[in-house]
Formats: sequence, C-alpha cells, structure tokens
Amino acid sequence: MSNRLWFRVEDVLPMAEHALACPTHRLTKAQGTAGEHNTPALTLRRAGSEGQLRSNGVPVWHTTHGAEQVAYGGLWRLVGATTEPDHHWYLPLRPADPDGRRLIDVLRAGRALDHNWLAIDTDTLPGCTLDASHVQLSDHRADIAPPHVRWRPIMVTSPKTGDGDYPALIADGYDAGEDGYLICRFHPHTVRQMAADLAGPWRAGTMPGEYPLLRFDGTTAVLLEDTEIDDDIRLDVDDRCYPDRDGYYSIGA
Repeated sequence: MSNRLWFRVEDVLPMAEHALACPTHRLTKAQGTAGEHNTPALTLRRAGSEGQLRSNGVPVWHTTHGAEQVAYGGLWRLVGATTEPDHHWYLPLRPADPDGRRLIDVLRAGRALDHNWLAIDTDTLPGCTLDASHVQLSDHRADIAPPHVRWRPIMVTSPKTGDGDYPALIADGYDAGEDGYLICRFHPHTVRQMAADLAGPWRAGTMPGEYPLLRFDGTTAVLLEDTEIDDDIRLDVDDRCYPDRDGYYSIGA
C-alpha cells in the first residue's frame, strides 16, 4: 500500500480558506492526539486507500444537504482487501515547516501554478502533525497503480466518452477505490480516437462541462473542461496525463 493519498487542490483549498476565515476552531480527535494548539487546520482521516480532509473551523461548513463538507482523496486499492482501522493526522495551516513553507501557501501556489493535485505523505505514525514537508504538488496524478502490477487486456466504456468502446489494459486485482472503478491505461492510438470521439458533432446537444475535451500538447494528453461565461465558452485545464514508461496513458485513472 502506498503512503501517499491524492487529493484535488480545488477541493482542498476552499477547506483551508474556510478554516482560516473562521473566528473559532473546534477541538478534533486529530488535534488532541497530536497534542497541538488550537489553530486553523485541516484534519485527515484515512481508512485504507480512502482519505478525507475536513476544516476545523467553527461554524462548521455544511453542504446544501446538511452533511459536513469533505474533500475526498485516495489511491489504488487491492480488490477484496479487508477494512483497515481509521487513522487521523493534524495539518495546521500557518506554522512553517523546517524550510519555512506554510501549508496554506503551498495550497495557494498549487492553484496559481495550475498544479491540480496534492499528494499527502502519511508515512508517519497516526496522531502526528503533518506540515508542508509532508505534501507535494503536481500537475498530474501519480501512483495510479502499484509499481509491479500486472495489466490485463479488456474492452471498456464510459458515459464520459460518449459510450464508446475502447481496448484497454486494466490493473489486475486492483481498482480505484470504494466505487470499484477500473484502473485503465490506453495505447496512444486509442487516446487519439477518444479525443476525436469527444470532439464529435454530438457535443452540440450537450451542456458545457457535461463531457470533457481531450487534446494533445506534444506527448501530453490534456483534459479540458468547457465553461459558459457571459454567452462565451472558456476552456480550462482539468488534468494532464503523461505517457508511462511503456508509452501508455492512464486517462481517467
């Protein structure tokens, strides 16, 4: 099992800003175990391959459905693995790490630099404090599958690609978390076919943001999201995918 959990910066940064903006902060299990002072922070709960980040700010941030706002992250999961106990860590936002970096500054830099992914290293005892030295920003998702995984050929489809069928290699015995999604990688020719299919004339009958767009920037596959603003369509980079050592792309993994 990898020690790193992967989160989207766009999910985590609003949680951090909420914690900073709140006038008071609740005492959490993670803070109590870490023996930390009450300060704006995020708390991390990990159970196996699943991770949840929450703000410790008060008033608590709730969704429109009444549930607490949570940023979800994860990594690959061994299919059929037994449920692991919960572990908790405390991530204060303002104190600096030994290199003088603050976690809130790292998160804001991720947004400014279009580094959409945040990896949190949990290779330390549960109940400890994690500072900026335990996180890493990236413009793409790594740790798609275990290093020595076997890849099995199969045909796959997805509603996000217009229900097209594509030949793929899937990680044998692993999936992408509790939803059970396959971990796939594709030949470059297949990825270019996906790009052509996603740009087809059928898009004229869809809403902005309903389906991604796929473009190549050199050898990098770039996933774009179209957003309608004042009767104009803006394209934003949602993710990047680089070829692996075999030249395959883990699109959507």
